[in-house]
Amino acid sequence: MRIIMRQRLLSILDHYEIFDEAGQLLFKVSGKVAIAPELRIQNAEGEELGYTKFEMFHLLPHYNFFAGGEKIDRMAKKVTLFRARYELEESGWTVQGNFMDHEYQVTDAEGREIANISKAYLKVRDTYAIDVPDERNVLRVLMTALIVDSVQHPEH
Repeated sequence: MRIIMRQRLLSILDHYEIFDEAGQLLFKVSGKVAIAPELRIQNAEGEELGYTKFEMFHLLPHYNFFAGGEKIDRMAKKVTLFRARYELEESGWTVQGNFMDHEYQVTDAEGREIANISKAYLKVRDTYAIDVPDERNVLRVLMTALIVDSVQHPEH
């Protein structure tokens, strides 16, 4: 499944719309200003599906993922010798690639691809193509892409 994540124009906070390849709205994402910033994900009908929440008091960024009122994962930024990497603790996923060029992959503990995320250039607003072979992973992959974009490119 391919989803398209677009940042809304003229938005002070992080706001995104997520579409399928046919252009049908699937999700809406709204940033929430708080001591611990949040990104709230809703379906096209406005029902909340989940959210991410910044975890304070760490040297490197940590975020918790919630769905259905339950914590489903925790993502932490790790620094290696040459580039950043993110790890999702509960799922065992790793996010790595070229973050400056907005090209990165999500893999499981055995190295199998969970998702491929890439930025579409020559667009008025930030737009990402996210390929997720298993539709059951879409929400967690979307949360991952949102956090990576917000941490790696805070100027957006």
